[in-house]
Amino acid sequence: MVFWERDWWRKWWEKRQRDCCECECECSWTKAAVWLAVLAVTGGVLALLILAFAVVKPPTASADDALLTRFELATSPNATARPPLQLLSYNATVTISLRNPNLHYGITFGAVAAVFSFNGTRFDESGTVPTISLAARKETTVRLRVGDVGRALPKLPAAGATEFAKQKEAGVFEVEVRLDTVMQYKGRKTKCPLVVICPLSLQLVDPDVAATAFQKTKCTILRAKIFGC
Repeated sequence: MVFWERDWWRKWWEKRQRDCCECECECSWTKAAVWLAVLAVTGGVLALLILAFAVVKPPTASADDALLTRFELATSPNATARPPLQLLSYNATVTISLRNPNLHYGITFGAVAAVFSFNGTRFDESGTVPTISLAARKETTVRLRVGDVGRALPKLPAAGATEFAKQKEAGVFEVEVRLDTVMQYKGRKTKCPLVVICPLSLQLVDPDVAATAFQKTKCTILRAKIFGC
């Protein structure tokens, strides 16, 4: 009987040791999983805070819609002009979207000056847009409408007139819209010169006929290399 009791006691002790070991192992794995989850959440929050406050992104822009209802080139009847002046008659409307991708910082744009060019020659600089305030993760649209009859283009070279004739025959004109402004991030003192360049392929359409669909075009953003911009 004594031997049986000793054997029972030994088996009971060994079983208890095994149970304790399994419990400790399970507890260790559970603690490790909890700590890993806490670290992952903390790391995600820190990454989000860094992205929101430390990383400042430039605005983005796209030409969402555009319409060209007149684009005619003629030679000036003034025979004394050397070289002869090229006269441009045009009507164009462009809608450009500006977006602020930042999670925290708002952006203020100063007065915006718009320039329209064909083949490297500016033909309209009359477009202007007042000051724009754009909150974080927000978007706004800028609508430009320009037009004139017989505007002189003294800087249009012969190659430009040839290119105009070629594009007229194709029915699609390559026009560039450039926006010049100064932007400032909310909470920062630095004022950053900013240029938005939108190359557009515009099909000449009859204003009395429904316009063709315009393909949305991504614009290029140029920023000054200044600290804080």
